[in-house]
Amino acid sequence: MNFVDEGLIVTNDDLVVLDYNDTLRDNFISKVKRGIKIIEIISFPDINEAFESASSGRLFSKKTPVYFGLKRVECEVTVLKENRLYWIFKDVTAQETLKNAKADFVSAVSHEFMTPIGVVKGFLEIIKDPSTPLRLKENYIDRTISQLNRLEKLLDQLLSLSELEMKRYKPIFSSVNVFQLLSEAKEEMSYRWKPKNVQIFINSNETLFVYTDGSALYRIVTNLLSNAIKYSYENGEVEILAKKQRGLLMLSIEDHGIGIKEKEVPRIFERFYRASNCTQTGAKGMGLGLALVKHLCEILNAKISIESKYTLGTKVTIVVPDLHTGQSAKSHD
Repeated sequence: MNFVDEGLIVTNDDLVVLDYNDTLRDNFISKVKRGIKIIEIISFPDINEAFESASSGRLFSKKTPVYFGLKRVECEVTVLKENRLYWIFKDVTAQETLKNAKADFVSAVSHEFMTPIGVVKGFLEIIKDPSTPLRLKENYIDRTISQLNRLEKLLDQLLSLSELEMKRYKPIFSSVNVFQLLSEAKEEMSYRWKPKNVQIFINSNETLFVYTDGSALYRIVTNLLSNAIKYSYENGEVEILAKKQRGLLMLSIEDHGIGIKEKEVPRIFERFYRASNCTQTGAKGMGLGLALVKHLCEILNAKISIESKYTLGTKVTIVVPDLHTGQSAKSHD
């Protein structure tokens, strides 16, 4: 009984608990004890059906939410009778989470790909129309290229995340000018901050260098800066601060936008997770950017932390070790 992953309760026909295993007590409900009725501590929608089926000699098996006291757990419940009633509870929360994540992924990918594809199709029909003026055609060609670039970026994110998760990425370390890297990232993100009139301030010594993987660091910065701009209010400000401290690169990106709800912060590095601020601001994306950042930080042996206050803004800090000094980011607290 105590060498299985499932929680197990043994009852008589009156539903009195005769025995149980350690898994049930440790992982499901600690208040279980012999002599009480199972319905005093456990409930699920089909508990009567489970009892009747098992009592008549039929195996009952079903995935259902089960309440162990006030604790809700997604379970695969099996009930059978062999002189006594055996109630087996298998926690399938992780499986259900993965299943939902896959469904969310298919939905997100379909939406993110179909939107630009639909737009491109519409633009091409306009371009193809002989009555469309040449000047207007040129405009729609530019807009078509923009949508195709968006598709290319989505594919790049998916492939990059796959490469990182499968440990195929090979870092290349060199001396990196941090100020130059930040300036290039700012310029690349100009298509985001210019339309919103968001001011980007870089506070860094122009001769600040760090020995690291410049490509990975650049990708981290562009992803974080993109988010900071995306969730900033119009005419807002984003501050980028970079400095050396005890042989470590301290890099922070702070905005004063909508922020993230406290309960959502622990999940924002999950693949495909999109916080509620996405729907409130209409921000687009598949929830892959921060998952990429997390993996890239692992490549650099960097530490990342987030401070956010809903409606007031977010500050993301990364601590990157300079391989020339041998300092570890994990030693900084």
